[in-house]
Amino acid sequence: MKKFAANYLVSETGKFLKNGILLAEEDGTVVEIIDTKGDLDEIAQLTFHNGILMSAYSFIRISADSFVLKPEHSISSLIHSFVAELRSVSIQNLIEIGKQVQMQFPEMKIPEIISELTSILLESKRFREEKIPGIFLLIGSDLIGMHFTVKSRLKKIL
Repeated sequence: MKKFAANYLVSETGKFLKNGILLAEEDGTVVEIIDTKGDLDEIAQLTFHNGILMSAYSFIRISADSFVLKPEHSISSLIHSFVAELRSVSIQNLIEIGKQVQMQFPEMKIPEIISELTSILLESKRFREEKIPGIFLLIGSDLIGMHFTVKSRLKKIL
């Protein structure tokens, strides 16, 4: 079993946990997520990473229906334009879309953007979420202001 911690961890419900711990099998399947409430203690064989830990998942298109676009300058309209032609949205796609959203809506923070992205994909009934083995670390982001930067990228760690 592998043990990882990071400045932030995205739980399976999408909640951002400060100094969260993730326990995973060797193949990257998440076994447990521990909310330390921000108070991280040393644990044997725990590897700490600077960034945001995320388990792998993707959104698979289940309906070919087209999106009904919202007003032109809404976040919903922007997201729909990015995913309109995609058959699936990987975690990598999600981060790239998040960076584009951040450029258009600079006041939004990473947790808000990821939450909005996943909500729009799932609420549209055009995608379903699929868990995939794998652990990623979002690096190159502003962890104090919680914003994507042009250097934000995912690094696979398991």
